[in-house]
Amino acid sequence: MPSGQRSPLELYEFFAGAGGFSTGAAQAGCKVVYVCDNSASALETHKRNHPGTEHQCAELPNDDAAAKLPTDGRRYHVHCSPPCVRMSKMNAVNVQMGNKGVSGRQGAVNLIEWSLEMMLASQCTSWSLEQVGEREVVQVVERLSKKHPGRIGYAIIDFSELGVPQTRVRLIAASPRLLACLLRKRSAARRQSVRQAIPEPRGTHVRQGQTHKRLGLRTSRKHGQTMYHYRKATWSDNCRPISRPAHTVRGGHSHVWVTIEKGKVLRHDVMHANEMAALQTFPPNYKLPKRKNDACVQVGNAVPPLVAKLLLEDEARVV
Repeated sequence: MPSGQRSPLELYEFFAGAGGFSTGAAQAGCKVVYVCDNSASALETHKRNHPGTEHQCAELPNDDAAAKLPTDGRRYHVHCSPPCVRMSKMNAVNVQMGNKGVSGRQGAVNLIEWSLEMMLASQCTSWSLEQVGEREVVQVVERLSKKHPGRIGYAIIDFSELGVPQTRVRLIAASPRLLACLLRKRSAARRQSVRQAIPEPRGTHVRQGQTHKRLGLRTSRKHGQTMYHYRKATWSDNCRPISRPAHTVRGGHSHVWVTIEKGKVLRHDVMHANEMAALQTFPPNYKLPKRKNDACVQVGNAVPPLVAKLLLEDEARVV
């Protein structure tokens, strides 16, 4: 390295999944040094795309994993994306209906708290956390903000305002200076449509993979009933034209191409994994699992690389 030139900003990532955040960080100019996740299959995907990174398969929280963070004064960023499925609105519906999902919410909150405390206790240059913007998540972030005044910034952001071609609303907590830089980049002018993200769309609309359509609010609700009335969805429900951003890409439900002409559904076809990856802003050459279900789950659970790139590109350029 030439004299006087600093080494690149390093990335240490926990709950890394298949590599969405890592990919964006690398695009921003960071060196992806270490990642940890409890999914061996997701880490295998990450390893195929980031072969020079140290990969650790472990359940978090984990003291051995946290001990990987440097203490020698080097510049590095730490990111955490704790699993959000138990905190999502869909899980809340499951709880209201008496289905599985109520157990584990406190565990999800505990992971968020551990992540924030671990990053704040480290010697990192900067840090970030991505989560759903549900009430319990905001509460734990605000509680820790009071415990660590001036050290935690957070905002709930529609990623479409950053150029992600879907209305993916997430909470980003980060070093205040880093978050401020990201918020300045939000703009309606950045919004990208499905057509712009996927050059050869296979329908006129994209349908979210939900089996029911939400109707009106219940005027009176009995114990165990949902807040809204629902009915079984038809193929023309929950659709958006390809001239707009898609619905949120999710790990458990693939989007569907739907062709509608004169109000009539002519055909429909499930999206391919590489199409879902395009809506998540993965590069076209990203190596996904061969099994479609594995690929769609890993893509849907990822942080869009574009968000990580925009978050870190200014920090990575600091010399």
